[in-house]
Amino acid sequence: MVSENITELPPRPLAATAGAALLLGSALVLLLSWALGVDAVASNGARVFFVVVWGYLAWAAYRGGGWVRTAIVVIFAIAVWGAVNSPSLAATWRAMPAGELLAEALALAALAVMWLPPAHRWFAAAKELRA
Repeated sequence: MVSENITELPPRPLAATAGAALLLGSALVLLLSWALGVDAVASNGARVFFVVVWGYLAWAAYRGGGWVRTAIVVIFAIAVWGAVNSPSLAATWRAMPAGELLAEALALAALAVMWLPPAHRWFAAAKELRA
């Protein structure tokens, strides 16, 4: 098993920290909007799943997991595929809870920030150290 010593990594750039924070924000928005009853949640299991997913992706990004960017793209590709294949795209967007919209906006912002050159170089260095 490969040892993951975070102290060996070069200093974490602000873009990587911000990306991880935005993903954690996504998890917190979903959790709070659900716990406070702001959103009418159709599936508690799905809400718990995405709280855990965004939280785990935040942790992994903070630790240097560049694969997180690919995971976010895959999650959004699946979401877009589902929305496009729904009977009414407009009805699908109107039915989306506010907390979910905010969480997805934060995750998209995280994706953009984590592709900035300083973060990209840091993720590449982390991958090289773990190889």
